[in-house]
Amino acid sequence: MSAPSDKPLLIVFGAGGHGRVAADAALCSGAFRGVVASDRNPAAWGTALLPGVPVLAPEALAGLPTPLALHVAIGNNPVRRQETDQLRAGLPQATLSTIVHPHASVAVTARIAPGCLITAQCVIGPLAELGAGVIVNHGAVVDHDCRIAAWAHIAPGVKLGGAVRVGEAALVGAGSTVLRNLHVGRNATLGAGAVLLQDLPEGQAWAGVPARPLQGASA
Repeated sequence: MSAPSDKPLLIVFGAGGHGRVAADAALCSGAFRGVVASDRNPAAWGTALLPGVPVLAPEALAGLPTPLALHVAIGNNPVRRQETDQLRAGLPQATLSTIVHPHASVAVTARIAPGCLITAQCVIGPLAELGAGVIVNHGAVVDHDCRIAAWAHIAPGVKLGGAVRVGEAALVGAGSTVLRNLHVGRNATLGAGAVLLQDLPEGQAWAGVPARPLQGASA
């Protein structure tokens, strides 16, 4: 086991509710020597995201002692990707890090890219794959052989059957269910509580039981 001083200091970027979830999971994991937060909103600077987790101005991050880790905790998929790219360019000394809550169940054969958040009570099944920056929120199940592309968000309580594919930056809404072998397209949205019985095309928004396209809506 590495000494505490060998562990990186984690920067959680995003001082909202999702940032608190990420910071709490990081603290519970014991994988970091400490956690600080940052945000572009000046009103957040000098506050605490959680007790003992100060919110710093972005300009202060470059002066933090290494080793550093970075996690962008923003629920909006395009914004999360944009901020990740910008921060990695400005903080090359910080390693993009995945956070796994110790009460999540992650199969040893699952493949998890950097920048993901896997929260409490999640299940990531055997041979599942998560791309960069994926969020798997509280209590979600990503079953065996699922493929979740980068920057997608699997909301709380989602159930994905085996071998489901979720496209880049898609949102699978809270409490929804996707039956095995189906595909949620890139930038698509599945509404909360929906049950998907067929493939959801790229860029479309569906909801309901069974899920159907929302009139006049696109993701």
